[in-house]
Order: sequence, then structure tokens, then C-alpha cells
Amino acid sequence: MTKLLITEKLITNKQEFINLSNITDLVEFISFEEFISDTTLSLFSNTQLKFIFDKFVNYSELLKRNHDFSSNYIFQIKKNSLTNFSEVSTHVEVIQGSKPVKDKYLPWDLSNLIFNQKNSLNQQIVAEFCINENLFRQFLAYLNKELMRVNLLQAYDQKKVSILLNENIDFKYELALRRLENINKKNLDKSFEQINKIEKLISKSGFNQENGKRFIVGMKKLLEF
Repeated sequence: MTKLLITEKLITNKQEFINLSNITDLVEFISFEEFISDTTLSLFSNTQLKFIFDKFVNYSELLKRNHDFSSNYIFQIKKNSLTNFSEVSTHVEVIQGSKPVKDKYLPWDLSNLIFNQKNSLNQQIVAEFCINENLFRQFLAYLNKELMRVNLLQAYDQKKVSILLNENIDFKYELALRRLENINKKNLDKSFEQINKIEKLISKSGFNQENGKRFIVGMKKLLEF
């Protein structure tokens, strides 16, 4: 059955998708172009859920492509377009995406903001990470591994990198390949230099909130796309 996820902002991150949809099953993230190819070229049914992450869709688009609403796709739609799906209401499941109020931020919250050019830095998140030294250090370790994955993929295939980093190949590798395409080598190298610099500064002079803020702002300038 096709699912319609109502949201006012495109969801491109797996953790945010889980938070908003409460779907924890294995879901493949695909682009709208890949969905078109699936519809056109697929000869066999696929039971795995596929989530179109890069586009809001409307009923007329799906109708035009003769979409089979019994198939396992999840589309993002805006609330005001839901009424257009009334003709197929018995064949779709509507998911009311609602963003929970954050009482705790995790490293990937800040990491996602840094890489995403469409989102400016949230002062509340930045303040949270720059007040709490332990949280800031967790973020540094997380971001360093995200960048290391991108860096290694320049020289090795996904399987080799996953062995080197002792992790499974999943959606984070799709993200890493996308980042590899969009972040130039010079900025990637500078990012590692900045991580090394802030770590040495903390070790030598202790944790400083202003240094943390400058680091976060600088990393966003280097890595956003």
C-alpha cells in the first residue's frame, strides 16, 4: 500500500524520517527520478518500502504515471494537497508527520545542519553543543567519522571502507557518496585540519564556548552544499 507522509519540509535524513513517521522497517531512500525509472523499467514487484526523499508529489503526477497505489512507496506531500487523493483514499495510508519538541540534541542533528545548505545554523542547537563539552566532543567524533567515510570512498569501494570502519553498508553510505560528489577535496582536507586544530586547542587550553561556535560556523562554510 502506498503511504503519504504529510510534512511541510522535505525529509532527507533517515533519523528524521524515523522520528516523524515512526516507521522503523528497512526503507530504501530513492530520488523521484529513480522512482520514475522503477515505474518504467521494473519487471518484478518489489516488497521493500521505498521513500522518495527529494520531492513533494501530488496526485496528478502519480495519476499521469499510472502509479499503482497498492505498491510499497512512501511519498511526501503537503497538507493542502491531501484532498486531491480522495479518489484513492481507501488505497493509501496517510501519515501525519509531526516534528517532536526536542529536549535533547544528538550529534547527527548538528551534522545534518552543517552539510545542508538549505538550513541555516539553529542558534539553540549551536548553544546546546557549545555549553556542554561532553556533547561537543561526541559531535567532533561523529563528524570526524562522517568525513573519514567520505575521504576513504575516494580511494576504496564501499565494501572495503565498511570493513575498515567496522560498520554496515546502509543509508549513511548513500549520504557519503552524495557528499563526495559535492564537497571538493580542498575543503575536505581543511575540515580535517580544523578538527585537529580544535582538538589540540581543547587539550591545551580547555573547552571554550566561543571557540566551539567559531568551529561550527567555519565547518558549515566548508561543507554545506
